[in-house]
This record gives sequence, structure tokens and C-alpha cells, in this order.
Amino acid sequence: MTPPFGRLNDPNGIFIEDDSLHIFYQHDPAFPEGQKRTGWGHASVSTREAQVPLHHPDADYDAHGCYSGGAVKDGDDIWLFYTGNLKVDGRRIPSQNRVHASVPNHPMGGTYRKDAANPLIPDAPEGFTGHFRDPHIVRDGERWRMVLGAQTTEESGAIAVYHSDDLKSWEFTGVLEFDVTNAQPGLSPDLVPRGYMWECPNLISMLDHSDGRTYDVLVYCPQGLAQQDEHYVSSDQCGYIVGRLEGSTFHVTRGFTELDYGFEFYAPQLLSTGDDAITIGWMGLPAQDDNPTVDAEGWVHALTLPRRTTLHNGVLHQVPLFPLPDKPQTQGFGAVATATCEHDETLSLVDAATPRLSTWHAEGKLLIRRHLPTGDETRSVVCAPGEITAIADGCAVEVFSQSFALSVQIFEEWQNWTTETT
Repeated sequence: MTPPFGRLNDPNGIFIEDDSLHIFYQHDPAFPEGQKRTGWGHASVSTREAQVPLHHPDADYDAHGCYSGGAVKDGDDIWLFYTGNLKVDGRRIPSQNRVHASVPNHPMGGTYRKDAANPLIPDAPEGFTGHFRDPHIVRDGERWRMVLGAQTTEESGAIAVYHSDDLKSWEFTGVLEFDVTNAQPGLSPDLVPRGYMWECPNLISMLDHSDGRTYDVLVYCPQGLAQQDEHYVSSDQCGYIVGRLEGSTFHVTRGFTELDYGFEFYAPQLLSTGDDAITIGWMGLPAQDDNPTVDAEGWVHALTLPRRTTLHNGVLHQVPLFPLPDKPQTQGFGAVATATCEHDETLSLVDAATPRLSTWHAEGKLLIRRHLPTGDETRSVVCAPGEITAIADGCAVEVFSQSFALSVQIFEEWQNWTTETT
């Protein structure tokens, strides 16, 4: 999914209504020429042409942007929660607000009304800077739980937690603390990496299909991590930890693992489907907007395919949510290739007989290489040999291998993709 024009970034909330998957996303329609005015856009999988702006900043509390958030269904009501951004005398004042969504399946995209009670949370509590945003809300027993990405006054990343009985009045109930006493390591070097800011948290419960027990899964985006060998290679990171939440303490059972090992992936949204989840990520990164699509067509960035996400032995497995075509099509997916990737086997996506992307297995790792005129770039992840699937659709490519996903954009001569397996 790409925007009709302007700049797309974070997915802002997903929900299912009348068998349609609705997706909201950050959208700046004035990009790249006009004054920044970030709001939301909306589309649904069943009516993709209905990509219309949800709202733009038009109140005192969100005068400088309607930032990221999530969607909540409460009976017949659909609520969209977002962070309002206001800057006064050099100070950022973040507020948490909601919008009521009506008839989202309407051909014109639905009706959206801001709550007259906004802002529901008018500012960050003591101990936090103005970087306090991205509400994600789920049921927590008889109450609702909101988690927010935050930065402490010591300039360290954190997760703030609020609770509510009615989705309107919210009580600050603390900051997540992490107990790693019995934690097993994930694939990343740190059990709980810190960074200077945590963005876009998602905290949901999932069934582990290996042991039949329910765990809490925290997905978040720690900013400011230094690269360590093959880890934390991108400018901004995204990953998850698994454990059990008791009060405000998260007892970690498996430490941090990056959610996507490709070149561009950030700010995902997870929608709980009971035992499992649907995941959609932003195929882009902050402050990386210099893509050829800007000059050529006036838009930038994409969202990933919706992914069916399941938990196995503390590891999130991701596969495309919808069935893939057996062969390339003129509509929808541009090319799909599947191969069993062993030590000396390579799956390549080629254009005009020129490799643009290659992936293969060597020395216990799955590797993906982007071939660019300026030189090759490579990412890798620890992985046993096995089947891999590569999907190319315009400039967007996603590779799936067992429990791992890798997202990448390729812009040079990307119109006429074919697939080649060697």
C-alpha cells in the first residue's frame, strides 16, 4: 500500500469491520513542497481506492500534527486514538485524543469526529519529556490498557501505562519495569535494549503454539542503538520481547529480537486476533525520504503486506496474511518466487537480466543482498536452511523464511520484474 500522494509513514491502527481490513496511516499531503501538516490517511483492503485523508491538524492541541496512534473497537463503536502535537515557545506538548469513526466501509471512506472532551490526556506526566506518543490500546481484564512510547527526563526510552474503564477517563498507572532474572536471550545482543527514545509500542497477549501457554509480547522501536556486528544496522530499530506482565513489571522470558531484518522496516501495528495477531509495518525509516518516487510521482514510502503473526517457542513467525498467486500477475503482486534455500542455492529477483536482489543461506545465516549502482548492501539473520519466499510488487520486496521477514525497497529500473531461481 502506498499513499495517493505525499508522505506516508507509520501505520496508525488496523481493525476488521464487515470482513474488510481497515488500515490507517500517517499522511502528510503537503510533502514535499508545502508546510508540514501530518494527519491520517485511511484505506481498506476490500476498497483500496478509498484512500482518503482521515483528518488534519485543526485544533489547538494538535496544531502541529496528528501523530501516530491506534484503533479500538468497543461494541459497535470504533475509536481512533492519536497523539496531538503542539509546540509552544520551544516546548513540545503531547496530548492523547480520540476520534469516533462511523461507517468506515462507505465508498467515500467514512465519517470521523473528534471527541469534544479532547485532550483526554493533556500532557506528559512528571518525569517525561515532550516525546510521549503513539497510544496503543487493548483490553486488560475488565479495564482498558494504553501503552505509550516515551522518553524520560534522563533521555532514556520507556513505556508509560494508563488504564481506563470507559476509554475516556485515563489514569496513569506507571512505567514498565523489566525483570530479566529468568530471561533467555533473543537473537539480539541485549535482553532489553534502551536507547534514548522508545516509539510505537504494542503490548498484546499471544498463545505460544509450542507449549500451549499464553504470553505477553511487547513490540517497540528503541531509537539510538549503536550497531553491534549484524545487529541494529538500520538508523532506527524495531523488535520484541516475550514474557509475562504482572502489574507494572514485565517478567522477560525471551529477550529482544529484531522483528524484520531487511533494509526498511519500522513502527509496526499489531492487531490481536485472539491467540495470534495481524502485523503491518512501515516500509521506510525516519528521515529517509530521498526516494525516486518523490520526483517521479509525488509520493514516498509504503506499508508492508499484512502478515499473519504467530508465537512459537518465544519466536514470532510472520507469513503473508492473504494467499499468494502461483505466478506473476499484471494486477496485484508483480512477482512471487519460492525456493528451498540451502548452502549453495540462491534466489534472485532480476530485471532485464540484471540481479537486483539476491538471498541465500550460508554458515547458518540467511542473507539478503541489494544490488545498487553505488554498491551492494547486505543484511543477515541466524536461520536454519529451508524454504524462502520472495515477493516483489513495484519498488517493494519482502522475503519470508520460516520465522523471519526481510523488507527492502529497490528503485533502479523496477518496472518489469521477473524471477529467477538458481
